[in-house]
Amino acid sequence: MNSILCTLIVWGGMHYATPQWMEKQIPEWMWGRYEIYIVPYGTPLSQVKKDIDPKTTGLIGFSAGGLDVLKNYSKDYAFIGLIDPSTRDVYTKIDYGSNTFMVYNDKNWGNINKTLTKVADQINNTGGKSALVGLEHSSIPKYFFETHFRK
Repeated sequence: MNSILCTLIVWGGMHYATPQWMEKQIPEWMWGRYEIYIVPYGTPLSQVKKDIDPKTTGLIGFSAGGLDVLKNYSKDYAFIGLIDPSTRDVYTKIDYGSNTFMVYNDKNWGNINKTLTKVADQINNTGGKSALVGLEHSSIPKYFFETHFRK
């Protein structure tokens, strides 16, 4: 993990994936190490924190919140986390960097979110890391935080 990472901005998803639910997915020890903001999907980055320094900030999005991360994507951020994210075709063309990590299960999406595996492949092909996991949608956030952040 990037040692200069200080701030995490986390977007939840729809329905049950509220900020309160997302808060419970984050290991307790992380709250003492990072400044963490959890917001509903669709919340503009500019409304979360005014003085963002990308070099020390991580953007993380679960499900629909993945779209918020993808639309703000930059290689300048210390960390980009996509947790079984909603995607769009436009995001299959981004040149992702080594700051990008995605965990997903395309089986969770049925006939929707058809660009998910294309985004995953693009992340792997352009310097990031994307991993297919055999978990149900609601189990992936806790897994992501436990896997990508260590005490």
